[in-house]
Amino acid sequence: MTIRLQLLIMSALFLFSLTCKAQSAAGDTTKHKMNKNLQTYYSLSRSSEDSTRSIFNFKAAPLYVRATPFSIYTGAGNPRDRIAQSVEIGKSFNVIDLGVAFGRNSLRPDTSLFLEGRVTMDVANYGIFANEMTIGAGRVFDKQGSLMLELTYSIIAQVAPRLGIGLTTGYYDFSNETTDASKTFYGIYLRWGLLRTDSGGLLDGITRGRGRPVRVGRPHRHGR
Repeated sequence: MTIRLQLLIMSALFLFSLTCKAQSAAGDTTKHKMNKNLQTYYSLSRSSEDSTRSIFNFKAAPLYVRATPFSIYTGAGNPRDRIAQSVEIGKSFNVIDLGVAFGRNSLRPDTSLFLEGRVTMDVANYGIFANEMTIGAGRVFDKQGSLMLELTYSIIAQVAPRLGIGLTTGYYDFSNETTDASKTFYGIYLRWGLLRTDSGGLLDGITRGRGRPVRVGRPHRHGR
């Protein structure tokens, strides 16, 4: 009985040691897979496709042109004194347009011209439609040299491969040493430039943001 008991105990210990080794090997495999997944995620999160790490390359950025042939200020007054026009040219960096605008604040021959720097961001996209927000600052070439500030919201539809038509509304704030004024305006504008995906990234092979693939049943070129 004693020998049998010893054999049983030794067999049980042997089986227990084998079980422990198998569990340890399985744990090492699981840990290796977890580490590999973490490394893959870390690598992707720091890749060039991560828009938070993208670099603005001004030389390689594509050009765009935005023209506002008609915008009208609210309030009383002669229509010729309430219509403004401008042309903007700049470069696109994924969802952001950086440009310089030149225009006039009325249709009269003695109108005050202005020069303004603008930053426009693509906020949202749905099919061929997009929503934009613009912040600008510049100078009006009147006698006082008024400061001109802008905040604008727009809805644009991409109607051709490089052409979009939009509706815009916003505010102009004018101020100098003696006077200040704030004007609300509504207008239409045209934009010529590259299209964007639903997430705002530029198409034509230069997308650097986290663009989503085109959905089935929708045109290949969409966004703005």
